[in-house]
Amino acid sequence: MSKEKVDLGDIQGTLTTLKIPVPGKPIQLAGILQSTGHPSRRLGIICHGVLGHKNYLFQPLMANLLAPYMDTFRYDARGNGESNGQMGYSNWEDDYEDIDTVVNYFERQGYQIYALIGHSRGAISILNYAACSNHVPSIPHIVSISTRFDMADVRRRHGKHIINMLDEEGYFDWVARAAGKDVSIRVTKKNFDDFIDFNTAAVVNIPPMTNILLCHGSEDAVVPVKDVATLQAHLSHANTTIRIITNADHNYRGHTQEIAQTVAQYFSVEGRKEDWTRRISPNWKSWVGAVGGVLNFRTVGDTWIPSSNDGTVKYLRPGVIYRCADISSPTEEGIRVLESLNITDVFDLRSTTETERRETFQTDKIRRHHTPVFSDEDYSPVNIAARFGMYMGGTEGFAEAYMSMMPNVNQFFRPVLDHIVQKRTPFIVHCTAGKDRTGVVCALLQMICGVDEETITWEYELTHRCLAIKEEDVKFLKAVLGDDASDELVRGILSAKAEYMTRFLEKFHAKYGTIHDFLMNEMQLNKKQIQQIHDALVVTIPLPRPAL
Repeated sequence: MSKEKVDLGDIQGTLTTLKIPVPGKPIQLAGILQSTGHPSRRLGIICHGVLGHKNYLFQPLMANLLAPYMDTFRYDARGNGESNGQMGYSNWEDDYEDIDTVVNYFERQGYQIYALIGHSRGAISILNYAACSNHVPSIPHIVSISTRFDMADVRRRHGKHIINMLDEEGYFDWVARAAGKDVSIRVTKKNFDDFIDFNTAAVVNIPPMTNILLCHGSEDAVVPVKDVATLQAHLSHANTTIRIITNADHNYRGHTQEIAQTVAQYFSVEGRKEDWTRRISPNWKSWVGAVGGVLNFRTVGDTWIPSSNDGTVKYLRPGVIYRCADISSPTEEGIRVLESLNITDVFDLRSTTETERRETFQTDKIRRHHTPVFSDEDYSPVNIAARFGMYMGGTEGFAEAYMSMMPNVNQFFRPVLDHIVQKRTPFIVHCTAGKDRTGVVCALLQMICGVDEETITWEYELTHRCLAIKEEDVKFLKAVLGDDASDELVRGILSAKAEYMTRFLEKFHAKYGTIHDFLMNEMQLNKKQIQQIHDALVVTIPLPRPAL
């Protein structure tokens, strides 16, 4: 059988050979670190299958395609390739120890372990590690390629002759070729039983915030494709995505490029955003039309927060922060919905001029607070034209417009923070369209909670999907900007794209530092006050783990 030649193209970054010692044992794990100097210090760890090695099959190509998104380390499991130690048949504890050794080593080097990627046996082992290790709450991604779920199916793979030998002789000699050399492993009846008794169903213990990609070849004769369906059912609690590679076998011969590109696409900005949108859409769509007479209504929450390795997971409470476009005219049914959500307060970010143009809203149960982002002077025709002129500048203009809100932060943001700490009840933040001023306030709140900033930008962009644009706003803005303002231009100004929020966050950090720096220096909050805000919005959940 001829070997498939894989064209890696230009190697991205640098390749560094490492040997990582296993603590307390005379074993070193040989591997290759591919690094492009990512400022994020994200690392993906790639684990090969049985009788494989670090340069086996698609692994070098996959590492190269992942280089724009993370550094990677692919290594030889003990007894494989250039790693010393003893290769085994059912040595699952050794696999766990190898992964844990690599994870701990790179965490000490200042890396965030961003992904565990495994093929075949390597996939079984990383899923087991995800189910049993306290590291995994802080490891956001697991990629399982061609993993076995029904362990007893290996009886079929070995055939009746081997099974009879086990029953009669108590062992068989497993002879194979690995990394260019012949190997022979004596497999006892106990080894075999330990293998097929391995508890793959333990994946139900994988933390629910974990993002899992399952890949499988449709023509896999080693591990039937039904196994990935069973595995997906056991992972229904987690954020699971499945990709079937048509006509691919267990080792993706003839489909090397496709499997490597599938995994790389999953980690690209477009891939991560597509996956997040797919998962959030059902809840988001149910919120959008929930309150009659109010556009762009939704809760900001229901988000897992990256956690340190402290045995806990963190979650942004849903049903506390709500956001929407102007709430001047909810229907009677809409008001009943608001009250049923236990919303007690509304923070109106609009100017006095805007509130005069439209009504304001409060009831006996829901109190309105007027917390304008801009002063009345800022809403003179000249200043309105200047500010919307910023929005005409595209991404950079939007970011400048958002930064222009920051000098007034004590005026519009402090009342919200005081409410969170002192009253601790559900509340609404809104402006006219519910995207710019509201988007900035919600971004700041999520930053305080530690929400990943990429997620913040995607949450912001949900407004664009809501199409919360009133025709009266289009007419008003066209009148302000003059005859040269086309309908397309005006609707562009009223849009919300993730790149606008991304650029604002970049400019925010360049000027103010971290969100904690901003709160302490610009709002004179101390660490205790910041922690009180965080604790009111974030649930910290102790994470029980099963024993290995």
